[in-house]
Amino acid sequence: MGRIFGALALVLMAAGSAEAQGVNAFTDADTGAIPYSATEVTARMECKSLIGRFTRDEVAILSAEVIPAANGVPEHCRIDGVISPQIEFQVNLPKEWNRRFYMFGNGGLAGERPEDMPRPLLRANALKHGFAVASTNTGHDGKREFISFAKNRQQMIDYAYRAVHMTVVMAKRIAATYYDRAPAFSYWDGCSTGGRQGLMEAQRFPEDFDGIADGAPVLNLVDTQILGLWLGKALEEGNFTFAKIHTVADALYKKCDKNDGTDDGVIDDPRKCDFDPARDVKQCSAGADGDDCLTANQTDALHKIYGGIVSNGKPYFFGYTKGPEIEGTPSLGAGPKLSGWAAWMIPLPNSPFGPKPIQVLFAIPEFVSDDADPKLTYQNYDFDKGPANTVAIRRLVNATDPDLTRFRARGGHIIQYHGWADPALQPLMSIDYYEKAMAASGANGGDFYRLFMVPGMFHCRGGVGTDKFDVMTRLIDWVEAHKAPDAVMASRIEDGKVTRTRPLCPYPTAAIYNGSGNAADAASYSCGAEK
Repeated sequence: MGRIFGALALVLMAAGSAEAQGVNAFTDADTGAIPYSATEVTARMECKSLIGRFTRDEVAILSAEVIPAANGVPEHCRIDGVISPQIEFQVNLPKEWNRRFYMFGNGGLAGERPEDMPRPLLRANALKHGFAVASTNTGHDGKREFISFAKNRQQMIDYAYRAVHMTVVMAKRIAATYYDRAPAFSYWDGCSTGGRQGLMEAQRFPEDFDGIADGAPVLNLVDTQILGLWLGKALEEGNFTFAKIHTVADALYKKCDKNDGTDDGVIDDPRKCDFDPARDVKQCSAGADGDDCLTANQTDALHKIYGGIVSNGKPYFFGYTKGPEIEGTPSLGAGPKLSGWAAWMIPLPNSPFGPKPIQVLFAIPEFVSDDADPKLTYQNYDFDKGPANTVAIRRLVNATDPDLTRFRARGGHIIQYHGWADPALQPLMSIDYYEKAMAASGANGGDFYRLFMVPGMFHCRGGVGTDKFDVMTRLIDWVEAHKAPDAVMASRIEDGKVTRTRPLCPYPTAAIYNGSGNAADAASYSCGAEK
Protein backbone atom coordinates (compact mmCIF):
# COMPACT_ATOMS: atom_id res chain seq x y z
CA MET A 1 0.00 0.00 0.00
CA GLY A 2 2.94 2.36 0.64
CA ARG A 3 3.86 2.21 -3.04
CA ILE A 4 0.29 3.08 -4.03
CA PHE A 5 0.12 5.94 -1.54
CA GLY A 6 3.41 7.29 -2.88
CA ALA A 7 2.08 7.12 -6.41
CA LEU A 8 -1.10 8.87 -5.35
CA ALA A 9 0.88 11.68 -3.79
CA LEU A 10 2.47 12.33 -7.15
CA VAL A 11 -0.92 12.06 -8.80
CA LEU A 12 -2.17 14.78 -6.49
CA MET A 13 0.65 17.07 -7.50
CA ALA A 14 0.21 16.39 -11.21
CA ALA A 15 -3.56 16.47 -11.17
CA GLY A 16 -3.32 19.77 -9.33
CA SER A 17 -1.84 21.20 -12.52
CA ALA A 18 -5.10 20.31 -14.22
CA GLU A 19 -6.56 23.50 -12.83
CA ALA A 20 -4.02 25.43 -14.88
CA GLN A 21 -6.65 26.72 -17.29
CA GLY A 22 -6.72 29.48 -14.66
CA VAL A 23 -3.34 30.77 -15.84
CA ASN A 24 -5.26 32.23 -18.78
CA ALA A 25 -7.32 34.40 -16.42
CA PHE A 26 -7.01 38.15 -17.07
CA THR A 27 -5.10 37.65 -20.34
CA ASP A 28 -7.72 39.82 -22.07
CA ALA A 29 -7.72 42.43 -19.29
CA ASP A 30 -5.04 44.61 -20.87
CA THR A 31 -7.35 45.25 -23.81
CA GLY A 32 -9.60 47.20 -21.49
CA ALA A 33 -12.26 44.50 -21.44
CA ILE A 34 -12.61 44.63 -17.66
CA PRO A 35 -14.64 47.64 -16.50
CA TYR A 36 -12.26 48.80 -13.78
CA SER A 37 -14.77 51.06 -12.14
CA ALA A 38 -14.06 50.21 -8.51
CA THR A 39 -12.03 52.85 -6.68
CA GLU A 40 -8.61 51.62 -5.61
CA VAL A 41 -7.83 51.70 -1.91
CA THR A 42 -4.62 51.30 0.05
CA ALA A 43 -3.72 49.60 3.31
CA ARG A 44 -4.80 51.23 6.58
CA MET A 45 -2.37 49.33 8.81
CA GLU A 46 0.96 47.56 8.81
CA CYS A 47 1.01 44.06 7.39
CA LYS A 48 2.57 42.51 10.51
CA SER A 49 -0.14 43.95 12.73
CA LEU A 50 -2.52 41.29 11.36
CA ILE A 51 -0.68 38.53 13.23
CA GLY A 52 -2.31 39.26 16.58
CA ARG A 53 -5.85 39.54 15.29
CA PHE A 54 -8.72 37.05 14.86
CA THR A 55 -7.61 34.92 17.83
CA ARG A 56 -11.22 34.34 18.88
CA ASP A 57 -12.20 32.85 15.54
CA GLU A 58 -10.35 29.53 15.88
CA VAL A 59 -7.83 31.04 13.50
CA ALA A 60 -4.07 31.25 13.87
CA ILE A 61 -2.25 33.79 11.71
CA LEU A 62 1.13 32.12 11.35
CA SER A 63 2.83 34.90 9.42
CA ALA A 64 2.16 38.26 7.83
CA GLU A 65 4.97 39.70 5.74
CA VAL A 66 5.44 42.26 3.03
CA ILE A 67 6.52 40.76 -0.30
CA PRO A 68 8.44 43.34 -2.36
CA ALA A 69 7.39 44.09 -5.93
CA ALA A 70 9.05 41.82 -8.51
CA ASN A 71 8.50 40.61 -12.07
CA GLY A 72 5.43 42.76 -12.54
CA VAL A 73 3.81 41.57 -9.31
CA PRO A 74 3.19 44.54 -7.03
CA GLU A 75 4.22 44.81 -3.40
CA HIS A 76 1.74 42.91 -1.27
CA CYS A 77 1.05 41.63 2.22
CA ARG A 78 1.11 37.83 2.44
CA ILE A 79 -0.77 36.16 5.28
CA ASP A 80 -0.46 32.45 6.04
CA GLY A 81 -2.83 30.99 8.58
CA VAL A 82 -4.70 27.95 9.87
CA ILE A 83 -8.41 27.57 10.54
CA SER A 84 -9.27 24.89 13.06
CA PRO A 85 -8.58 22.05 12.90
CA GLN A 86 -5.96 22.22 10.14
CA ILE A 87 -7.25 24.19 7.16
CA GLU A 88 -4.20 26.02 5.89
CA PHE A 89 -4.91 29.15 3.87
CA GLN A 90 -3.07 32.02 2.30
CA VAL A 91 -4.23 35.56 1.56
CA ASN A 92 -2.31 38.05 -0.57
CA LEU A 93 -3.25 41.73 -0.33
CA PRO A 94 -1.78 44.17 -2.89
CA LYS A 95 -0.59 47.58 -1.78
CA GLU A 96 -3.17 49.17 -4.08
CA TRP A 97 -6.40 47.16 -4.16
CA ASN A 98 -9.19 47.37 -6.72
CA ARG A 99 -11.65 45.98 -4.14
CA ARG A 100 -11.99 42.70 -6.02
CA PHE A 101 -11.51 39.36 -4.25
CA TYR A 102 -10.23 36.37 -6.22
CA MET A 103 -9.90 32.78 -5.02
CA PHE A 104 -8.64 29.84 -7.03
CA GLY A 105 -9.48 26.19 -6.50
CA ASN A 106 -7.69 22.90 -6.05
CA GLY A 107 -6.89 19.94 -8.25
CA GLY A 108 -7.22 16.19 -7.71
CA LEU A 109 -7.56 15.36 -4.04
CA ALA A 110 -6.28 18.84 -3.09
CA GLY A 111 -3.77 19.24 -0.24
CA GLU A 112 -1.52 21.54 -2.27
CA ARG A 113 0.93 23.91 -0.64
CA PRO A 114 1.06 27.58 -1.71
CA GLU A 115 4.21 27.15 -3.80
CA ASP A 116 3.07 24.01 -5.63
CA MET A 117 2.68 24.82 -9.31
CA PRO A 118 0.65 26.36 -10.85
CA ARG A 119 -0.54 28.14 -7.71
CA PRO A 120 2.20 30.84 -7.76
CA LEU A 121 1.24 31.67 -11.36
CA LEU A 122 -2.45 31.99 -10.51
CA ARG A 123 -1.64 34.15 -7.50
CA ALA A 124 0.72 36.37 -9.48
CA ASN A 125 -1.74 36.89 -12.34
CA ALA A 126 -4.43 38.15 -9.99
CA LEU A 127 -2.09 40.37 -7.99
CA LYS A 128 -0.81 42.00 -11.17
CA HIS A 129 -4.36 43.17 -11.82
CA GLY A 130 -4.95 44.51 -8.32
CA PHE A 131 -6.97 41.63 -6.83
CA ALA A 132 -6.80 40.34 -3.28
CA VAL A 133 -6.08 36.61 -3.63
CA ALA A 134 -6.86 33.60 -1.45
CA SER A 135 -6.27 29.85 -1.57
CA THR A 136 -6.50 26.84 0.73
CA ASN A 137 -5.20 23.28 1.04
CA THR A 138 -8.78 22.18 2.05
CA GLY A 139 -7.65 20.84 5.41
CA HIS A 140 -4.90 18.33 4.68
CA ASP A 141 -1.38 18.20 3.26
CA GLY A 142 -1.22 16.12 0.08
CA LYS A 143 2.47 15.38 0.47
CA ARG A 144 2.14 14.06 4.03
CA GLU A 145 -1.32 12.61 4.23
CA PHE A 146 -1.81 11.30 0.70
CA ILE A 147 -5.33 9.85 0.83
CA SER A 148 -5.34 9.08 4.54
CA PHE A 149 -7.38 12.25 5.13
CA ALA A 150 -10.36 10.37 3.64
CA LYS A 151 -10.49 8.25 6.81
CA ASN A 152 -10.92 11.34 8.96
CA ARG A 153 -14.52 12.61 9.10
CA GLN A 154 -13.62 16.24 9.80
CA GLN A 155 -11.00 16.35 7.07
CA MET A 156 -13.50 14.91 4.61
CA ILE A 157 -16.02 17.60 5.51
CA ASP A 158 -13.32 20.24 5.10
CA TYR A 159 -12.29 18.76 1.74
CA ALA A 160 -15.89 18.53 0.56
CA TYR A 161 -16.86 22.18 1.13
CA ARG A 162 -16.09 23.64 4.57
CA ALA A 163 -12.47 24.65 3.93
CA VAL A 164 -13.28 26.75 0.88
CA HIS A 165 -16.18 28.53 2.56
CA MET A 166 -14.28 29.19 5.80
CA THR A 167 -11.32 30.50 3.81
CA VAL A 168 -13.60 32.85 1.88
CA VAL A 169 -15.12 34.19 5.10
CA MET A 170 -11.75 34.59 6.79
CA ALA A 171 -9.99 36.09 3.78
CA LYS A 172 -12.69 38.72 3.34
CA ARG A 173 -12.48 39.64 7.01
CA ILE A 174 -8.73 40.01 6.76
CA ALA A 175 -9.05 42.19 3.66
CA ALA A 176 -11.74 44.35 5.25
CA THR A 177 -9.54 44.83 8.33
CA TYR A 178 -6.41 45.63 6.35
CA TYR A 179 -8.03 48.13 3.98
CA ASP A 180 -10.98 49.25 6.13
CA ARG A 181 -13.11 48.35 3.11
CA ALA A 182 -14.98 45.17 2.23
CA PRO A 183 -14.61 43.59 -1.21
CA ALA A 184 -16.91 45.11 -3.82
CA PHE A 185 -16.89 41.97 -6.00
CA SER A 186 -15.78 38.39 -5.37
CA TYR A 187 -14.73 35.79 -7.96
CA TRP A 188 -13.97 32.07 -7.98
CA ASP A 189 -11.70 30.36 -10.52
CA GLY A 190 -11.28 26.59 -10.65
CA CYS A 191 -11.13 23.55 -12.88
CA SER A 192 -11.63 19.84 -12.16
CA THR A 193 -11.83 19.62 -8.35
CA GLY A 194 -11.84 23.42 -8.46
CA GLY A 195 -14.88 23.19 -10.71
CA ARG A 196 -16.68 21.00 -8.18
CA GLN A 197 -15.76 23.47 -5.45
CA GLY A 198 -17.18 26.34 -7.48
CA LEU A 199 -20.53 24.64 -7.98
CA MET A 200 -20.57 23.61 -4.32
CA GLU A 201 -20.14 27.27 -3.38
CA ALA A 202 -23.04 28.33 -5.61
CA GLN A 203 -25.25 25.60 -4.16
CA ARG A 204 -24.36 25.81 -0.46
CA PHE A 205 -22.98 29.31 0.07
CA PRO A 206 -24.45 31.54 -2.65
CA GLU A 207 -23.37 34.70 -0.83
CA ASP A 208 -19.64 33.95 -1.13
CA PHE A 209 -19.07 34.84 -4.79
CA ASP A 210 -20.55 37.18 -7.38
CA GLY A 211 -18.96 35.29 -10.26
CA ILE A 212 -17.77 31.70 -10.63
CA ALA A 213 -15.49 30.49 -13.45
CA ASP A 214 -16.07 26.77 -13.41
CA GLY A 215 -14.07 24.34 -15.56
CA ALA A 216 -14.62 20.61 -16.13
CA PRO A 217 -16.19 20.10 -12.68
CA VAL A 218 -16.04 16.67 -11.09
CA LEU A 219 -19.48 17.54 -9.73
CA ASN A 220 -20.60 13.93 -9.38
CA LEU A 221 -17.47 12.79 -7.61
CA VAL A 222 -18.91 9.51 -6.35
CA ASP A 223 -20.06 8.13 -9.69
CA THR A 224 -16.90 9.42 -11.36
CA GLN A 225 -14.89 7.27 -8.98
CA ILE A 226 -17.19 4.31 -9.47
CA LEU A 227 -16.54 4.77 -13.19
CA GLY A 228 -12.86 4.41 -12.34
CA LEU A 229 -13.66 0.93 -11.01
CA TRP A 230 -15.58 0.12 -14.19
CA LEU A 231 -12.71 1.37 -16.33
CA GLY A 232 -10.25 -0.68 -14.29
CA LYS A 233 -11.99 -3.92 -15.21
CA ALA A 234 -12.30 -2.93 -18.87
CA LEU A 235 -8.67 -1.80 -19.13
CA GLU A 236 -7.47 -5.02 -17.56
CA GLU A 237 -9.50 -6.94 -20.12
CA GLY A 238 -8.23 -4.82 -23.02
CA ASN A 239 -4.56 -4.57 -21.96
CA PHE A 240 -4.17 -1.65 -24.35
CA THR A 241 -0.90 -0.25 -25.64
CA PHE A 242 -0.37 3.22 -27.06
CA ALA A 243 0.12 1.65 -30.48
CA LYS A 244 -3.33 0.08 -30.23
CA ILE A 245 -4.95 3.34 -29.18
CA HIS A 246 -3.16 5.10 -32.04
CA THR A 247 -4.87 2.65 -34.39
CA VAL A 248 -8.22 3.33 -32.72
CA ALA A 249 -7.66 7.10 -32.96
CA ASP A 250 -6.87 6.89 -36.67
CA ALA A 251 -10.07 4.98 -37.37
CA LEU A 252 -12.14 7.19 -35.09
CA TYR A 253 -11.04 10.47 -36.64
CA LYS A 254 -11.33 9.06 -40.16
CA LYS A 255 -14.93 8.23 -39.31
CA CYS A 256 -15.97 11.39 -37.47
CA ASP A 257 -13.61 14.30 -38.09
CA LYS A 258 -15.58 15.63 -41.07
CA ASN A 259 -18.95 15.51 -39.28
CA ASP A 260 -18.65 19.24 -38.55
CA GLY A 261 -17.98 20.14 -42.17
CA THR A 262 -14.21 20.51 -41.82
CA ASP A 263 -11.28 18.10 -42.02
CA ASP A 264 -9.34 19.82 -39.26
CA GLY A 265 -8.33 17.02 -36.90
CA VAL A 266 -10.96 17.97 -34.32
CA ILE A 267 -14.22 16.19 -33.48
CA ASP A 268 -16.54 19.04 -32.54
CA ASP A 269 -19.28 16.99 -30.86
CA PRO A 270 -18.56 13.33 -30.10
CA ARG A 271 -22.27 12.67 -29.55
CA LYS A 272 -22.60 12.74 -33.34
CA CYS A 273 -19.77 10.28 -33.84
CA ASP A 274 -21.22 6.92 -34.94
CA PHE A 275 -18.04 4.98 -34.26
CA ASP A 276 -18.10 1.27 -33.50
CA PRO A 277 -14.70 -0.34 -32.86
CA ALA A 278 -16.06 -3.70 -34.01
CA ARG A 279 -17.08 -2.23 -37.37
CA ASP A 280 -14.63 0.62 -37.92
CA VAL A 281 -11.34 -0.86 -36.70
CA LYS A 282 -9.60 -3.85 -38.23
CA GLN A 283 -10.19 -6.96 -36.14
CA CYS A 284 -7.31 -9.32 -35.41
CA SER A 285 -7.59 -12.86 -36.70
CA ALA A 286 -8.49 -15.47 -34.11
CA GLY A 287 -5.46 -16.19 -31.92
CA ALA A 288 -3.46 -13.36 -33.51
CA ASP A 289 -2.53 -9.89 -32.30
CA GLY A 290 -0.88 -6.78 -33.71
CA ASP A 291 -0.64 -3.01 -33.42
CA ASP A 292 -2.90 -2.49 -36.43
CA CYS A 293 -5.89 -4.51 -35.16
CA LEU A 294 -8.07 -5.18 -32.12
CA THR A 295 -8.51 -8.52 -30.44
CA ALA A 296 -11.99 -9.64 -29.46
CA ASN A 297 -11.23 -8.76 -25.83
CA GLN A 298 -10.08 -5.28 -26.79
CA THR A 299 -13.16 -4.60 -28.89
CA ASP A 300 -15.37 -5.76 -26.04
CA ALA A 301 -13.42 -3.60 -23.58
CA LEU A 302 -13.84 -0.51 -25.77
CA HIS A 303 -17.58 -1.12 -25.95
CA LYS A 304 -17.65 -1.12 -22.14
CA ILE A 305 -15.46 1.98 -21.91
CA TYR A 306 -17.56 3.99 -24.37
CA GLY A 307 -20.85 2.55 -23.16
CA GLY A 308 -20.39 3.42 -19.50
CA ILE A 309 -21.48 1.72 -16.30
CA VAL A 310 -24.29 -0.80 -16.46
CA SER A 311 -26.07 -1.57 -13.17
CA ASN A 312 -28.86 -4.12 -12.84
CA GLY A 313 -29.04 -4.37 -16.59
CA LYS A 314 -29.58 -0.62 -17.15
CA PRO A 315 -27.27 2.27 -18.11
CA TYR A 316 -26.06 3.89 -14.90
CA PHE A 317 -23.35 6.47 -15.67
CA PHE A 318 -21.79 8.08 -18.72
CA GLY A 319 -19.15 6.23 -20.67
CA TYR A 320 -15.82 7.52 -21.86
CA THR A 321 -15.94 10.25 -24.49
CA LYS A 322 -14.72 9.46 -27.99
CA GLY A 323 -11.91 11.81 -28.97
CA PRO A 324 -9.10 11.85 -26.40
CA GLU A 325 -7.48 8.77 -28.01
CA ILE A 326 -5.64 11.12 -30.38
CA GLU A 327 -2.18 12.51 -29.68
CA GLY A 328 -2.27 16.10 -28.49
CA THR A 329 -0.80 18.56 -26.01
CA PRO A 330 -0.79 16.84 -22.58
CA SER A 331 -3.29 18.13 -20.05
CA LEU A 332 -1.01 17.27 -17.14
CA GLY A 333 1.83 19.56 -18.17
CA ALA A 334 4.30 20.49 -20.87
CA GLY A 335 6.03 17.94 -23.05
CA PRO A 336 5.75 16.07 -26.33
CA LYS A 337 2.35 15.26 -27.80
CA LEU A 338 0.75 12.21 -26.22
CA SER A 339 -2.52 10.38 -26.52
CA GLY A 340 -5.15 11.83 -24.23
CA TRP A 341 -5.29 8.34 -22.72
CA ALA A 342 -1.71 8.72 -21.48
CA ALA A 343 -1.50 8.44 -17.69
CA TRP A 344 -5.30 8.65 -17.32
CA MET A 345 -6.05 5.32 -19.03
CA ILE A 346 -2.68 3.79 -19.93
CA PRO A 347 0.32 4.19 -17.60
CA LEU A 348 3.36 5.77 -19.17
CA PRO A 349 6.62 3.74 -19.14
CA ASN A 350 8.26 4.06 -15.72
CA SER A 351 5.30 6.18 -14.70
CA PRO A 352 5.64 8.06 -11.39
CA PHE A 353 1.91 7.44 -10.98
CA GLY A 354 2.53 3.74 -10.36
CA PRO A 355 1.34 0.63 -12.18
CA LYS A 356 -2.28 1.71 -12.60
CA PRO A 357 -3.89 4.49 -14.65
CA ILE A 358 -4.93 7.64 -12.80
CA GLN A 359 -8.59 6.84 -13.43
CA VAL A 360 -8.19 3.62 -11.43
CA LEU A 361 -6.00 5.14 -8.71
CA PHE A 362 -8.68 7.72 -8.01
CA ALA A 363 -11.28 5.02 -7.29
CA ILE A 364 -10.75 5.20 -3.52
CA PRO A 365 -12.86 3.09 -1.09
CA GLU A 366 -13.86 6.09 1.04
CA PHE A 367 -15.40 7.76 -2.01
CA VAL A 368 -17.22 4.80 -3.56
CA SER A 369 -18.79 3.16 -0.52
CA ASP A 370 -20.31 4.33 2.76
CA ASP A 371 -18.65 1.29 4.35
CA ALA A 372 -15.22 2.29 2.99
CA ASP A 373 -14.09 -1.33 2.86
CA PRO A 374 -10.29 -1.13 2.38
CA LYS A 375 -10.39 -4.42 0.45
CA LEU A 376 -12.67 -2.94 -2.21
CA THR A 377 -11.06 -2.91 -5.67
CA TYR A 378 -12.21 -2.83 -9.26
CA GLN A 379 -11.85 -6.62 -9.35
CA ASN A 380 -14.42 -7.27 -6.60
CA TYR A 381 -16.77 -4.26 -6.79
CA ASP A 382 -20.45 -5.18 -7.32
CA PHE A 383 -21.88 -2.73 -9.86
CA ASP A 384 -25.43 -3.93 -9.16
CA LYS A 385 -25.39 -3.46 -5.38
CA GLY A 386 -22.50 -1.09 -4.77
CA PRO A 387 -23.92 2.23 -6.03
CA ALA A 388 -26.81 2.05 -3.56
CA ASN A 389 -24.34 2.02 -0.67
CA THR A 390 -23.21 5.61 -1.27
CA VAL A 391 -25.97 7.73 0.25
CA ALA A 392 -23.85 9.44 2.91
CA ILE A 393 -20.78 10.10 0.79
CA ARG A 394 -22.91 11.57 -2.01
CA ARG A 395 -24.48 14.06 0.39
CA LEU A 396 -21.03 15.09 1.51
CA VAL A 397 -18.91 15.46 -1.64
CA ASN A 398 -21.23 15.67 -4.67
CA ALA A 399 -22.13 19.08 -6.11
CA THR A 400 -25.16 17.84 -8.04
CA ASP A 401 -27.97 19.96 -6.56
CA PRO A 402 -29.46 21.77 -9.58
CA ASP A 403 -31.25 24.38 -7.47
CA LEU A 404 -29.25 27.57 -7.96
CA THR A 405 -32.14 29.93 -7.28
CA ARG A 406 -30.50 31.52 -4.22
CA PHE A 407 -27.30 32.19 -6.15
CA ARG A 408 -29.25 33.60 -9.08
CA ALA A 409 -31.49 35.74 -6.83
CA ARG A 410 -28.52 37.56 -5.33
CA GLY A 411 -27.13 38.35 -8.79
CA GLY A 412 -24.53 35.58 -9.08
CA HIS A 413 -23.15 34.50 -12.47
CA ILE A 414 -21.48 31.27 -13.62
CA ILE A 415 -19.39 30.59 -16.71
CA GLN A 416 -18.71 26.87 -17.02
CA TYR A 417 -16.54 25.20 -19.66
CA HIS A 418 -15.61 21.62 -20.47
CA GLY A 419 -13.40 20.04 -23.13
CA TRP A 420 -15.22 17.68 -25.48
CA ALA A 421 -12.10 15.46 -25.50
CA ASP A 422 -11.63 15.36 -21.73
CA PRO A 423 -9.90 12.07 -20.78
CA ALA A 424 -10.48 12.56 -17.06
CA LEU A 425 -14.08 13.71 -16.56
CA GLN A 426 -17.05 13.00 -18.78
CA PRO A 427 -18.20 16.14 -20.67
CA LEU A 428 -21.77 14.83 -20.64
CA MET A 429 -21.72 15.24 -16.86
CA SER A 430 -21.43 19.02 -17.33
CA ILE A 431 -24.19 19.10 -19.95
CA ASP A 432 -26.48 16.95 -17.80
CA TYR A 433 -26.04 19.25 -14.80
CA TYR A 434 -26.43 22.42 -16.85
CA GLU A 435 -29.69 21.22 -18.37
CA LYS A 436 -31.04 20.25 -14.95
CA ALA A 437 -30.04 23.62 -13.51
CA MET A 438 -31.71 25.43 -16.40
CA ALA A 439 -34.90 23.45 -15.85
CA ALA A 440 -34.84 24.29 -12.15
CA SER A 441 -34.15 27.98 -12.84
CA GLY A 442 -36.75 28.57 -15.53
CA ALA A 443 -36.64 29.41 -19.22
CA ASN A 444 -34.31 32.38 -18.75
CA GLY A 445 -31.65 30.49 -16.83
CA GLY A 446 -29.05 31.63 -19.35
CA ASP A 447 -29.23 35.10 -17.85
CA PHE A 448 -26.94 33.98 -15.02
CA TYR A 449 -25.33 30.67 -16.06
CA ARG A 450 -23.71 29.73 -19.37
CA LEU A 451 -21.87 26.61 -20.43
CA PHE A 452 -19.18 26.56 -23.13
CA MET A 453 -18.11 23.23 -24.61
CA VAL A 454 -14.59 23.23 -26.09
CA PRO A 455 -14.02 20.96 -29.12
CA GLY A 456 -10.82 18.92 -28.96
CA MET A 457 -9.68 20.09 -25.52
CA PHE A 458 -8.38 17.56 -23.02
CA HIS A 459 -8.81 17.95 -19.23
CA CYS A 460 -8.91 21.68 -18.45
CA ARG A 461 -6.35 22.34 -21.19
CA GLY A 462 -4.29 20.59 -23.86
CA GLY A 463 -5.56 18.35 -26.64
CA VAL A 464 -5.91 19.13 -30.35
CA GLY A 465 -8.38 22.02 -30.27
CA THR A 466 -8.26 25.52 -28.86
CA ASP A 467 -7.41 25.57 -25.15
CA LYS A 468 -6.30 29.13 -24.44
CA PHE A 469 -9.18 31.41 -23.44
CA ASP A 470 -9.95 33.91 -20.71
CA VAL A 471 -13.32 33.25 -19.10
CA MET A 472 -12.44 35.34 -16.03
CA THR A 473 -12.43 38.61 -17.96
CA ARG A 474 -15.73 37.65 -19.61
CA LEU A 475 -17.13 36.81 -16.18
CA ILE A 476 -16.11 40.13 -14.65
CA ASP A 477 -17.58 41.92 -17.65
CA TRP A 478 -20.84 40.01 -17.12
CA VAL A 479 -21.04 40.63 -13.37
CA GLU A 480 -20.04 44.29 -13.36
CA ALA A 481 -21.03 45.62 -16.79
CA HIS A 482 -23.96 43.23 -17.37
CA LYS A 483 -22.52 42.08 -20.70
CA ALA A 484 -23.49 38.44 -21.13
CA PRO A 485 -20.83 36.36 -22.95
CA ASP A 486 -22.33 35.49 -26.35
CA ALA A 487 -18.98 33.97 -27.32
CA VAL A 488 -15.53 33.41 -25.83
CA MET A 489 -12.58 33.68 -28.21
CA ALA A 490 -10.16 30.77 -27.93
CA SER A 491 -6.83 29.94 -29.52
CA ARG A 492 -4.33 27.15 -29.83
CA ILE A 493 -0.64 27.98 -29.45
CA GLU A 494 2.09 25.61 -30.63
CA ASP A 495 5.79 26.42 -30.45
CA GLY A 496 4.89 29.96 -29.47
CA LYS A 497 2.68 30.53 -32.52
CA VAL A 498 -1.10 30.75 -32.80
CA THR A 499 -2.14 27.87 -35.05
CA ARG A 500 -5.90 27.92 -34.57
CA THR A 501 -8.59 30.31 -33.33
CA ARG A 502 -12.27 29.65 -32.80
CA PRO A 503 -15.21 31.14 -30.94
CA LEU A 504 -16.60 29.10 -28.08
CA CYS A 505 -20.37 29.40 -28.02
CA PRO A 506 -22.88 29.13 -25.17
CA TYR A 507 -24.47 25.69 -25.09
CA PRO A 508 -26.62 24.45 -26.77
CA THR A 509 -25.28 26.57 -29.64
CA ALA A 510 -21.93 25.73 -31.18
CA ALA A 511 -19.39 27.22 -33.57
CA ILE A 512 -20.70 26.37 -37.03
CA TYR A 513 -18.33 26.45 -40.01
CA ASN A 514 -19.57 28.99 -42.56
CA GLY A 515 -18.74 26.69 -45.47
CA SER A 516 -15.72 28.58 -46.76
CA GLY A 517 -12.54 30.10 -45.46
CA ASN A 518 -9.70 28.82 -43.31
CA ALA A 519 -11.03 26.17 -40.91
CA ALA A 520 -8.36 27.24 -38.42
CA ASP A 521 -9.60 30.86 -38.33
CA ALA A 522 -12.36 32.01 -35.97
CA ALA A 523 -13.67 34.30 -38.73
CA SER A 524 -14.87 31.19 -40.57
CA TYR A 525 -17.34 30.30 -37.79
CA SER A 526 -20.56 31.65 -36.35
CA CYS A 527 -22.42 30.63 -33.21
CA GLY A 528 -25.63 28.85 -34.05
CA ALA A 529 -27.79 25.79 -33.50
CA GLU A 530 -26.18 22.52 -34.49
CA LYS A 531 -27.86 20.65 -37.32
